[in-house]
Amino acid sequence: MSKPLSDLAVVATSLMVSVFDVSLNLIVGILTGSQTMIAQALQGSSDLVTAGLLFVGVKRSRKQPDKKHPLGYGSEVFFWVLIAGMFMFLGTGFLSVYLGYQQIIDPGEVERIGFAFAVLSFGFMTNGFAFSRSLKRLRQTGNGKKSWRRQLFNSSLVETKATFTLDLLGTSSALMGLIALGLYVVTGDARFDGVGGVLVGGSMMISAGALIADVRSLIVGRTAPQSIQNKIEKIVESNEHVQDLLDLKAVFLGSEKMLVLIEVHLQDDLDTDDIEKISDDIKDSVKAKIPSAFLIQVEVETPDSEVS
Repeated sequence: MSKPLSDLAVVATSLMVSVFDVSLNLIVGILTGSQTMIAQALQGSSDLVTAGLLFVGVKRSRKQPDKKHPLGYGSEVFFWVLIAGMFMFLGTGFLSVYLGYQQIIDPGEVERIGFAFAVLSFGFMTNGFAFSRSLKRLRQTGNGKKSWRRQLFNSSLVETKATFTLDLLGTSSALMGLIALGLYVVTGDARFDGVGGVLVGGSMMISAGALIADVRSLIVGRTAPQSIQNKIEKIVESNEHVQDLLDLKAVFLGSEKMLVLIEVHLQDDLDTDDIEKISDDIKDSVKAKIPSAFLIQVEVETPDSEVS
């Protein structure tokens, strides 16, 4: 079995690929005058800045809880992903659309186009490799029971979803660039080069918008997927001393980190030691089967119907 990919490994791969993308695409964009290549360089710059912010966020989110932050620093990664998404939308996506539009309304000749094809082909392969690693991590965290598509939409792996988005965007942008420049070679119409720039920029803005919306939901306090809540319910109710599960709350504190609050009604005639042991058993059972349960709190309550 292959070794599971960590969040840092996936982010680091995206970061290294982005360094190559920016340097090569910018040089070739200047040499050729292609707005598609300039858009590729801007898209690479977005990836570079975003991956850098994600790297910082992942590192900081691993800090242990302290007196000022008793629930830990897991949600800090949400903040850095939000900043990265805003940069991708405003700083690079919009600018790429603008430059591509200028090429459409005032076409300029593209020179040394062979360099552009070579760099775009290289970018397609490197971004494709980085994308495959993000996809692999999404599949691994699904534990073989969830498709990567469900993980992409429902999980709290924002740093992996961000790199997945960036690397998919980098791969598709390189492909769109190849098609746009290919049409320019065939037709001689430089406006196709501008169309390529607009498509790359538009894709960045759409992807950034989706990423920002997802992170906003997590920052506000999105609950865990119903499948995870159902699993926790079964674990709690399987304890022979639990008469009823009164309430369950499971919210994300960070990437793969959940706060789980459980209210249970236990059978009568239990002493304090018994109650403490049952609570610990419930915590251990939940943690064993759901590793993402970072903090678990079990409260013993009396149902309203039994309160005089």
